Amino acid sequence: MEKFDQKVNRIFLNSGIPFVDYGLVNSECNLVEGFFRNSARFEVLPNKKQIFRMASMTKPITAYLALSALDEYKINLHDKVGKYLPEIDNLKIAYKDGHIIKYQDNNIPITFHHLLNCTSGHAYEQHDPIISELLSKKEIAPMRDGDDAFMDAPLVFKPGSRWGYGISYGWLGIAIEKITGSSLNQNLKKYLCHPLNLENTSFNPDALSKAKLAPVYFRDTDGNYSDIGSKISLGYNPFHYGGGGMTSTLSDYLKILQFFLKNIKSVNAQNTISLMFKNQIGELNIAPLKSYNQSLALDYEIHPNVKKSWGYGVIINDQPLAEGRSAGSGSWAGVLNTYFWIDHKNDLAGVFLTQILPCYSRQLLEAFKSFEELSYKYFIKD
Repeated sequence: MEKFDQKVNRIFLNSGIPFVDYGLVNSECNLVEGFFRNSARFEVLPNKKQIFRMASMTKPITAYLALSALDEYKINLHDKVGKYLPEIDNLKIAYKDGHIIKYQDNNIPITFHHLLNCTSGHAYEQHDPIISELLSKKEIAPMRDGDDAFMDAPLVFKPGSRWGYGISYGWLGIAIEKITGSSLNQNLKKYLCHPLNLENTSFNPDALSKAKLAPVYFRDTDGNYSDIGSKISLGYNPFHYGGGGMTSTLSDYLKILQFFLKNIKSVNAQNTISLMFKNQIGELNIAPLKSYNQSLALDYEIHPNVKKSWGYGVIINDQPLAEGRSAGSGSWAGVLNTYFWIDHKNDLAGVFLTQILPCYSRQLLEAFKSFEELSYKYFIKD
């Protein structure tokens, strides 16, 4: 049988992807840790030491930090966040009255549970027409490195009324800092980096790490790639954005996935990791992600025609997937086309890292799907 890495590399070569770092783990060991480089013209480190902007693959990490801090400081998930961050109670709800954006007071206190399960009322500009319009009119701030002004964006629905993808994890990170009296990066070190010996994972990459950051490429509709790395902002120092500001490597992220795999079934589950992979939204619907900024992300429905729910930091497929993933598995992605999944029933987790916009490009999704299918074929026996 052809070797796994040879077959994977051929998939990536045929897809035209400039570069990918990819890996697989079970709860006991690393199964695969590889990298693919399409051409020397793409300025990427020719080894597995490349550092990636994890984008929204930061969210499950922030969820774990939050659960750990809440557990340590004896704070209930349904406690009001406003007790620690009074400013969150000042956020109004924006809504459309015809063509006019109006505002109303929010009379439903936002809880930690709301922030974790994405029902707090927050939204991203690329996925919400009101936030997108407010940004275009410069009535709210854009996301910039080192600047948290964008966190003042209004809500777009009443907390708890529906699921909506947005900046709630930014507020969650700020709350962690307030509760612990330490920066989000210090909490990352305390709860994950030191216990797991993560050497290259941070919300505050130093100069050496920044030099190893992978370039970011934009793929146009003709399949051409251009380097836009200097134009990307995801929430770095001094503001540590809990929704997408973490940098890491393939090796480090695999250690995190393996840690989750080992503890997901535990009763205590290392500060309730098991909560992350349970349905936390009840019967609320996860709507397709419509894009209002096609340069950032394309329209996309996650797991179409499959029942799904949201845990804390991960989407859960409540039915098996054709690629081989078991029902109850958790996964998520980042805007730069970073992807991971954790299948605790099959004891398999995988990660796919690149740095390309827009998110949900068909060629990248197909390459990730093929990588996942091949992973189950080679490492999971029927």
